[in-house]
Amino acid sequence: MVAERGGEREIIGVTGFIGSGKSRVSHFLADKLVCRHIDADMIARNIMAPGERGWLAIRKYNPTFINADGQLDRVQLRHEIFSNPSVKDKIDSLIHPLVQNDIEEKLGSESGQWVVVEVPLLFEAGWEKIFTRIILVYAQKGVCLKRVVARDDVSLVQAEKSYQSQMGASEKINMADHIIDNSGSWWDTQLQALHLVDILTS
Repeated sequence: MVAERGGEREIIGVTGFIGSGKSRVSHFLADKLVCRHIDADMIARNIMAPGERGWLAIRKYNPTFINADGQLDRVQLRHEIFSNPSVKDKIDSLIHPLVQNDIEEKLGSESGQWVVVEVPLLFEAGWEKIFTRIILVYAQKGVCLKRVVARDDVSLVQAEKSYQSQMGASEKINMADHIIDNSGSWWDTQLQALHLVDILTS
């Protein structure tokens, strides 16, 4: 599905770095635009639940990623993805098309003027053409790492690996239509987001 620029409908893609606060920003934007919020991460979690399409694809690829109780071993899978690029590429090739298909189905059933779609790896997955506008939620690297350590209860080394697995900041900045800097206070971020809403709706 390719969004058409200049039409009445706006499909807003919100992306950002791990720990940048993109979820909070995307929910805020959806609230102010009074529109639906679609979360690609939530879709991915759902399709990797036991018995679902993503879970079946991963089990077929490597059954050791499935625990004895049938649950996906997310810790082991995350470790392999961050330590072995070939595993990351394979998992991406299995899961990304399923997530994209579900996003496009949801967009197809949505009739509102605005839709906000939160996609952490939007640029990495090459999904730019789905969206009419792309908003990058930025935060300084040190801020992102601190948030990830606190949120996920992981070491700084693990947080660094997660951060480094993403596309570089300069590349994402150059590819985005709008940037919101969430390095500081939430109040400052809200002011930027409200200004962006004014731009989008004017």
